[in-house]
Formats: sequence, C-alpha cells, structure tokens
Amino acid sequence: MRNRLHIAILLFAGLSLFAACRHDGTQQNKKKGFGSKQRDLIALYDMADSVYHFKGRTDTALFERFIRKAVDFAQSYPKDEMAPDMLYRAGVGSMILAKSAPDRDHTAQYAKQAIEIFNTYQSLFPDGEKAEFCYYQRGIIYDDILGDSRSAESEYRDYINRNPGDSISIQLEQYIKFLGKTEEEIAKEMGIE
Repeated sequence: MRNRLHIAILLFAGLSLFAACRHDGTQQNKKKGFGSKQRDLIALYDMADSVYHFKGRTDTALFERFIRKAVDFAQSYPKDEMAPDMLYRAGVGSMILAKSAPDRDHTAQYAKQAIEIFNTYQSLFPDGEKAEFCYYQRGIIYDDILGDSRSAESEYRDYINRNPGDSISIQLEQYIKFLGKTEEEIAKEMGIE
C-alpha cells in the first residue's frame, strides 16, 4: 500500500518535473545563442538523459561527467540563465545514480551528493524556479533512497509549508501519515484486514 502511494506521488512529480526539464530546450538554446560551454553541457545532459529514459539504463560515467560539469558551471557562472536549471538537473542526476548504484556505499555517496547539490541550488538561487522543489527532492532522497523517514518528513513538511494547497502538498499531507509504517500498520489504520 505504501509503495503504491509513494510510486503514484513519485510518478506525478516526476512527470511534472520531466515536462519542466524537457521544454524543447535545444531549440530555445539555439535561438538564444548560448556559447559553447552551455551547448556542451546541454549535449552532455541530453546524452545521459536519453540513455536513461529511452534505453532504460544508467550510464554512470556520463551522468558523473554531466554532474561535475553542471556543478562547476553553476558555481562559476551563477548569473548565467542556464545555471539554475543545469544545477537542478545535476541533483536529479545524482538521485538517478543513487537509485541505480551497485551497493550501499555508492548509494549513500550519490544520495549525499544530490542533497548537497539541492542545498547549493537553494543557496545560489533562493528565488529560482525550482528552489521549492529542492525540499521535495531531498524528501524523496531521505525516504526512498536512504530510508530515513524522520528526515524525509521534515523535508516534505518544509515543502508543504512553502506550497500550501498545491497538488503535491495535498498528496504529501496524506502520504506523511503513512511514512515509516509497515504495510500491516497501514492496513490496520485503514481498517483493512
């Protein structure tokens, strides 16, 4: 039961974020006349993302390269209009690596990296378009990747408090009620035996 609700929330949020990240940026970037650093970064992201979404596998080296370059770019050029988006995508890329890591040590390493990237995003771009989603993403990392329901609840509540009434907040309010509980505990609470 918990997994189904969690999957539904993740799918909804993932599709929303995927749509936001895939807004035909390639054509817009050509029109805006971005320099070679920006074009190279976009191409690198597109390659890593394509392998992940269309071939169903994670190219760790490609994602790591993109993440490293995106973080460096955002920190070196924080005023560049692409910096916030690329940094956010780096955080999501780290989450992807954490979910597909071969062992617990790598999972923890990539999860920590993603948390740090989302923290950096909020530090560099506190009014950025995706600043509020950083709370949500950290909640997913703690909940789904690290299994730390207390920290997940804190992040989810931060998101809810900053976005009262939005669709994700409404779903999270319901989801938090079951956070950290076993399927048996949830079924008992719901009166399902």
